[in-house]
Amino acid sequence: MSHSLETEPFEQPANKFETSGLESRIKDAQPASDRTGGVTNVELSRINANDVRSAADFNSPEQYAGMRREAEMLKQMQPALAQGADVETFHQWDRSNHIGHYSQGQYVRGYADVYESYHGPEAVAVEAKPDGTYDVINGRHRILAAREAGLQQVPARVLGR
Repeated sequence: MSHSLETEPFEQPANKFETSGLESRIKDAQPASDRTGGVTNVELSRINANDVRSAADFNSPEQYAGMRREAEMLKQMQPALAQGADVETFHQWDRSNHIGHYSQGQYVRGYADVYESYHGPEAVAVEAKPDGTYDVINGRHRILAAREAGLQQVPARVLGR
C-alpha cells in the first residue's frame, strides 16, 4: 500500500490512535532531556538562518516533501511528547496506521521514525552563541521544514553551553 502526500495517515487526529497504557507511562515519565541524550526544545526564532532557505535547497522535490511531511508529523506528536511519550508510544501510532515498521507493501516512514530523526543520535544539533542565539551544526533541512510547518520549537541537542 503506497500513500500520496494528500492522503498520508499523519493527517488523522492523534486522538484516533491507540493510547492504552499511555497514562501510566506519562505518570512515570522522566523529562525528555534526561531520556533523549540531551535533546531539548529550542525556539526556532533563536536559531540563526543557514544556507538552506527554500525547497530549492534540497537534493530533490521528494526529499523536501518527505522532510516537510515529517515536520507536520512532529507537530502532531508535540502534545504527546510534552506529556512524556516515548518511541514506544509512536510505535503504537504506527501500528494503528500501518506505517513505519508496520507498513504493508512500500515502506512509509512513521511516527517512530520521526521520533528517532529528532531525538536520536542524528538529532538536530545547534551551538549556543553568547548573544542567546544558536548556529546550526546538524539538521539544516529539518529546521527549514519545521519552520515551514509552523512549528515554534524544534527538538535539538545544544552544544557549547
